[in-house]
Amino acid sequence: MIVKKQHILFIVLLAIFVLPISGCSSSESKKDKEAFHQEEEDTSEGDPFAAPEKWQEHWFEHKQLVHLVYSDEHLALYFDKDVDQSIQWPKAYLGKVWKYIKSVYGEFGEDPKLYAILHTGKYSGGHPSPYMDASHDFRNVVDCGPYTWLEPSPEEGLSMMIHEIGHIVEGAANGIKENPAWDIWKDSKWAEIFIYDVYRNTGQEEYAEYTFNNLMEQVDDYPRPGTQWFKDWFYPIYTEYGGNKVLNRFYELLALHFPKNAEGNRYTRRMNMGEFVHFWSGAAAADLQPLAENAFGWPEEWNTQLKEAKSTFYNINY
Repeated sequence: MIVKKQHILFIVLLAIFVLPISGCSSSESKKDKEAFHQEEEDTSEGDPFAAPEKWQEHWFEHKQLVHLVYSDEHLALYFDKDVDQSIQWPKAYLGKVWKYIKSVYGEFGEDPKLYAILHTGKYSGGHPSPYMDASHDFRNVVDCGPYTWLEPSPEEGLSMMIHEIGHIVEGAANGIKENPAWDIWKDSKWAEIFIYDVYRNTGQEEYAEYTFNNLMEQVDDYPRPGTQWFKDWFYPIYTEYGGNKVLNRFYELLALHFPKNAEGNRYTRRMNMGEFVHFWSGAAAADLQPLAENAFGWPEEWNTQLKEAKSTFYNINY
């Protein structure tokens, strides 16, 4: 059969321009995370986790274009246009905090940095996002306002920022998303002992004392009116059973034993109070039911839950 030269030329051009497009579609779908970072302004060639010089917020009500003011192996710090650009203290201290946290709870994803975004004169508080979430471009993020940030003050935003970092820990420790204890300690009684521990272990004894004094007076209405979570539960566990080691051990036991999805990267349900006490007892290597009864009361329902937890999670010993 005779093929005209025009037809041959058409086939060659088709092979050049069409086939490569169809051939890369499946592999491209595996690079969703990289796509977020390719759209930003690169700061270092060859580093997939280089912090971009500019970052356009695209979550919740946040729509600011924030600018990188500092970056090292532990921290990428961003200010919006209203933050005083002469502020220096977050550059050293926030990286120190994140380095300490990783030394206790392990790494949080492949990117070693915490991405801290500060706003002045806008937003009513802060929020976190762990590296598993596309919402914040697969980065460990704390995004906080509305303070001036002129001084590192617990009551002027610093404790709030560490609180938000604590949410990253409780929601992504050991590479597993969600927090089974959320319905029990809510937002977030665990963060209180976390803040205290961070201050103690990052050279801020004055802030630790200030936090301690405030939290020893803190009273909540859950799980019963008059509950003092810090004074009667977390502080005794922390001081008597190993400090930061017992805090981390709780998450290690969750990762080992609590129900997860098939991929092993997300908890599938929340825990009840009996399971909560059982896992903390395992972390402390001591029976904490008497401590729980003193702190929270002890209805018969919880007693039944604790018996079931001991049967279900029989590998947790104390």
